[in-house]
Amino acid sequence: TSLLLAVLLLAMAIPSMAEEPVHLRIATWTSNEDQLKLLSSFVDEFAQAKGIAIEPEFISLSGTEYSSLLLMNLQSNEPADAFWVMEADIKAYMSAGLCAKLNDAMAAYDPDDLDDGAMSLWCDGDDVYAIPFSTSPFIMIYNADLFAEAGLKDPNEYVAEGTWTWETFRECMKAIKDKTGVYGYMTVNNAGYSDRTEMNLTPFVRGFGGDFWTDDLEVLIDSPESIAAVQMFHDMVYVDGSVVPPGDESNFFTGGAACTFNQISQLGNLADVTWKWGVSKLPGDVSFLGQAAMAANAASANADLAAELVSYMTSASCAARVAQYWPPCRKSVLESEEFLNSNAYLTPEQMKDIVASSVLSSRAMSSNINSPTIDIETEIVFDKLWNPDADVAAILGEIATIYRNNLQ
Repeated sequence: TSLLLAVLLLAMAIPSMAEEPVHLRIATWTSNEDQLKLLSSFVDEFAQAKGIAIEPEFISLSGTEYSSLLLMNLQSNEPADAFWVMEADIKAYMSAGLCAKLNDAMAAYDPDDLDDGAMSLWCDGDDVYAIPFSTSPFIMIYNADLFAEAGLKDPNEYVAEGTWTWETFRECMKAIKDKTGVYGYMTVNNAGYSDRTEMNLTPFVRGFGGDFWTDDLEVLIDSPESIAAVQMFHDMVYVDGSVVPPGDESNFFTGGAACTFNQISQLGNLADVTWKWGVSKLPGDVSFLGQAAMAANAASANADLAAELVSYMTSASCAARVAQYWPPCRKSVLESEEFLNSNAYLTPEQMKDIVASSVLSSRAMSSNINSPTIDIETEIVFDKLWNPDADVAAILGEIATIYRNNLQ
């Protein structure tokens, strides 16, 4: 009898790791094997700390259609339990009740370590519905050899002189095309014409002092500043011929353009290039970032566990390790030696002066509860921009009307 009792007590004492593993689906934008391996290690650490077994399934929804693919996934029979959500979508997701509240799961967080500005988009009042793991500023990545071949200074020389303006940028792009035959500029991810037009135009529009709309919902896309910015970009495409145009697949990362605006997570694409490249701040004094956060599916059977996992995967420990790909909004990480030395492609000085300094001074793209509707209605209107004879001011006026009819 005593032996049987001892066996029963031992069985009760065995941690739940012996139970069937919990299957958690995690939807992500990345399909990079190294990045997925790192994220999977976070799940393993979390499971070990909880004393349970978790079988993660990462669902990679890479590409410009991430938002629509994620929405379809969440409406499917096998939806993600946790997922990456983009800044343009979060307000609509919160309104639809798709995101679980994360406050309880974040109880151990040091609130002073999280930048208030970077967190504000993901909250409704005091309630947190997603936690940003990436607050990656857009920087300019350039082919230094093409700048030199065109007889131009290195972009960082213009920055040091205080002459790295949008006018200088345009002049450089045209000089490169005229003197080398290679396009000067490639849009973000070679998109921005048939999709993600706002992301493509944001640095130009804000660089001229305009915007799409403000935080208090004042529409500015039809302001003189915004019109001038879009007109300049349009002229670069159709007058100067210095920008990779719609339908052309010339790619910066394979030498088809002299520069692009993107984030440090893309620098791995340059690992095997034979030309000299560099990074700099965007022209002018504009800085903007692309944010992505992690959220838990409110309808998941494992919503509480998913919320805890989201909290762990965005903790200071994990943030420090993903910072080489996705700079976090944690001050302790951004100021650490580990962060400054985390990226294999950038020096500590570049990480500090170009990346870290931009994270805390940048703004994310405009977002609204009706962003999905706005995207659908503006897509066909933005399409009218992409011909040589487009009336930029009139088209932006149509866009402004759509914004005013839908923003709330």
